[in-house]
Amino acid sequence: MGGPEDRAADRAIDQGPVADSPAISLRELFRRFWPWVRPDVRWLPLSAVLLVLGAFGEVVSVWMFKDLIDEVLVPRHFAEFWPLGGTMLAAAAAAALFTFAGTYTGTWIAERYLLRLRTGTLAHLHTLPPDTLETRWRGDLVARMTADIATIEQMVATGLVEGAVASVSLVLFAGAAFYLSWPLTLAALIVAPLFIFTTGFFGRRIRIRERQVQRRAGGVTALLEETLRNVVVTRTCGQEEREVERVHREGKALLDAELSAARMSDLYQPLLNVLQMLAGLVVVGVGALQVIRGELSLGGLLAFAAFMAQLFEPIQQLAGLVPLAGAACASGERLLEIHDLSSPVRESPAARDADAVRGRVSFEGVHVAYPGSHDAPVLSDVSFDVSPGKVLAVIGPSGSGKSTLAKLLVRFLDPQAGTVRLDGTDIQDLTIASLRAAISFLPQQAQLFHATIRDNIAYGRPDAPQSDIERAARSAGAHGFITALPQGYGTVIGDEGFQLSGGQAQRVAIARAFVRGAPVLVLDEPTTGLDPKTVQQLIPPLRRLMAGRTTILITHDPAFLPLADHVLTLQPPDAPRPRARFAESATGRPEAVAVNASEAGLPGERGHGPG
Repeated sequence: MGGPEDRAADRAIDQGPVADSPAISLRELFRRFWPWVRPDVRWLPLSAVLLVLGAFGEVVSVWMFKDLIDEVLVPRHFAEFWPLGGTMLAAAAAAALFTFAGTYTGTWIAERYLLRLRTGTLAHLHTLPPDTLETRWRGDLVARMTADIATIEQMVATGLVEGAVASVSLVLFAGAAFYLSWPLTLAALIVAPLFIFTTGFFGRRIRIRERQVQRRAGGVTALLEETLRNVVVTRTCGQEEREVERVHREGKALLDAELSAARMSDLYQPLLNVLQMLAGLVVVGVGALQVIRGELSLGGLLAFAAFMAQLFEPIQQLAGLVPLAGAACASGERLLEIHDLSSPVRESPAARDADAVRGRVSFEGVHVAYPGSHDAPVLSDVSFDVSPGKVLAVIGPSGSGKSTLAKLLVRFLDPQAGTVRLDGTDIQDLTIASLRAAISFLPQQAQLFHATIRDNIAYGRPDAPQSDIERAARSAGAHGFITALPQGYGTVIGDEGFQLSGGQAQRVAIARAFVRGAPVLVLDEPTTGLDPKTVQQLIPPLRRLMAGRTTILITHDPAFLPLADHVLTLQPPDAPRPRARFAESATGRPEAVAVNASEAGLPGERGHGPG
């Protein structure tokens, strides 16, 4: 208890892959998480009343036990046994029924609370830019949304009811005991200051250790998720032992944290039992004197002992809330770190829906610098204009801001200066939902779900009929390999499309874009990681997908340049400003592709690189 080994363990668990969070108080925990209980708050008193009635039934049963001793057993009036015993049984059954109803109501409230808080947390995560989530371990986020939320619920919803019921039960049993013998009650309460001191002493220390346990548990979950996700790289690089050692090292840190917390909590409960035993001995000693003196009947003493046993149960329940409060505050800290994240992209209250989108995309003097980059711009004074149905290829070295263009268009981030327009309207004046409904976005890697191929293709339009799904698959060149699968369109493709090759997965993603049918298409390196033969096979489906749509094609692959009407060349901001370039368009005509409108001499359609 606070020895060298304990302090060493605390130092050992101080480092880990998951960042710590600022401490919050129990009051702050309730203030932030109580609103999630409000939809069911009217049921909390019902659950508490039912549980209190159950506790009252136990008081009645114990009191009748006194009568059973004093009026049946001691005077040997066995004729009174059956009616009294039947009444005791009825009281016990009623108490059990009330306890069941109260417990079930509490469970119902708790599960609905969990559902709301978990769903609300996920909804909040979906408002954040993808880059914000990608900087965090997914396993740790999952741990916060499962174990941490469950711990918060145990305190904020269930713990509140249990604390209230324990308090009322404490008053009931203490009142009954005081009515039986106030001298015995006062004698039993001699240990109360010891209870208070013990609870305060251990409560602070348990809370500190529970914070470390919660943080370390999230780290282990995150590391396991990462290790299992990258198992192919691990094995091909011969790093199995290294990964096992990483998990072992983090698991050892969790073990130290658990043991440090266990030393406190496991010592806490036995000390409470010792104090309870001390109070019991005081009761027996003083009660025996009262019985000998005729001040208390034998039944009264036994009933008092039963009341004291019942009395210490709510005391232990209240004492058990101390470590739970520590764990809940630790979990609350971790969850609030997520809830307090805010998206830099805000929808204007006056935003309107984008109606009848034609697809004209314009960037006007756009400037972007990411937070923490010391104001170094990723894009600087970028301007271009793409007419409806035209294809703009965006090329340039890594770090020149190509993918940032795509993020700006779908409003994963907003520029610090300049304007992005759709059909002449600033996209910040449009609702985010209607803006994204007008755009199909294909990222570098085909992102597929652990679901059927049918569900993956129809993901952007879940009500799409089978005929539209198959038509899209044919247009994407995917119908052939899909029908060759054992269950065809009903084949479950596994986590991240495990059963499909890279080219097949990309075709499914292209089919998804066909079904979505948005007038603007953004392709962000659609052939990354694919071999040249597969790339050539994807060009016809992509050509069909781009037909009639305004397309922003981000690519390193020169094979796609003939598909473009214009090419925008970006350079890193610190690079020399490039000269205008030209590329062969899909029509075979050498159309301008300008990084600098004055050099390209293009009226109407211009482009500026960020250099």
